Amino acid sequence: MNDRILLRRLKQGDQAALSELIRRYSAYAWAVASNILSHAMKDEDIEEVVEDSFVSLWESREQIETDLIKAYLAAIVRNKAKSALRRNRLEEPLEDDLLQISIPNEPEQKILLSELREIAHKAVDSLGEPDREIFQRYYFLYQKTEDISAALGLKDATVRTKLARGRKRLREYLTERGFHCEDTHY
Repeated sequence: MNDRILLRRLKQGDQAALSELIRRYSAYAWAVASNILSHAMKDEDIEEVVEDSFVSLWESREQIETDLIKAYLAAIVRNKAKSALRRNRLEEPLEDDLLQISIPNEPEQKILLSELREIAHKAVDSLGEPDREIFQRYYFLYQKTEDISAALGLKDATVRTKLARGRKRLREYLTERGFHCEDTHY
C-alpha cells in the first residue's frame, strides 16, 4: 500500500493506517530525532520524542495538506526534538536553522508556507549532486558534517564549504522569487 492511500485512510481516522505508518517510518523518525538529540539526551528521551511525534501526526491528521507524509512526519519530529531541547535548556547542534518548518494556524500562513516549501525544495533540487545530498543530510536529517563527509568520502572542510555555498545559492534563488531573507548568515 502506498503512502497516499495510507494518508487518505489516516485522515479518515483509520488506526490501522497509523500502525502501518509507525511500522514503516519509526526507524526514520528515530534517525531524525537521534541526529538532533543524541548529543544531549538518552535513548529513552529520543524514543519519547518519536512516540510524541506519531501522536501529533494522529492528532493533526485532518489538517495535513500534503501527499508527502514522510516529509510531514520529519517536520513534526524535528519540531518535537527542538522543543525537547528548549524544554531542557539544551543547545541545538546546528549553527543555523535555515529550513525550520512550522505548522501554521492561519489560512494565509498555510498558503505562504506551502509556496515557500515548494520553492525551497526546488531550490535544493537545483543544487545538483553531491551538494543536494549534503544539504538534505544536514538540514533535513540533521547529520553532523563529519558524518556526512565520512558517508560521502569527502573532507569535512569540503562539506562545510558546500553548505555555505548552498545557503548562498538558496538565498539567491528565494530572493529572485520574491522572498526576502533578512538574516545575513544565510
